[in-house]
Amino acid sequence: MVQIYRTHLDGGIASCTDGVDIWIDDRLNEVQERCAIAHEMVHVEMGHTRAQSEPVELAVRFETALRLLPPGTPALCKGSRSLGSAARALGVTKQVLMDRAAVATAEEVEVAGCVECRLCPVIAARFAPRRVLVA
Repeated sequence: MVQIYRTHLDGGIASCTDGVDIWIDDRLNEVQERCAIAHEMVHVEMGHTRAQSEPVELAVRFETALRLLPPGTPALCKGSRSLGSAARALGVTKQVLMDRAAVATAEEVEVAGCVECRLCPVIAARFAPRRVLVA
C-alpha cells in the first residue's frame, strides 16, 4: 500500500516518490494534488525509485494525462474561453490538459475543434505551418 505524505517540498517540486511512498507539496490545491498523486502513481507502477530522464518523465506525464482524461472524454476543452477554464472544467491542471492534447488522436482533435481553436501551445505547435529549412 502506497502511503501519501503532505510536506513542504523545496525547489518547485510538486511531488516525488521513492517507488514505495509518495510525498506531495502541502501548498498544492485539490486539483494539483490529484494530478500530482496520479503522476506519482504511474512512477510507482513503473517501478521508478528516483528521478527519471526527460524522455521517461514525458512518457509518465502522457500516461498520467490519458488516465485523468481517458479516450472518450467529452471534447477535451471545446467551447472554453481559455486553457485555464478548460482545465478547471475537466478537473485537471493546465499541464495535464496540454499533455493530453499532445497525445490526442486525430479524431479527438477534430471533435474538440482544436485545429480552429489552438488555445494551448501544444496544439498551436502541432498545427503550425511547417517551414522547409534550406541549407
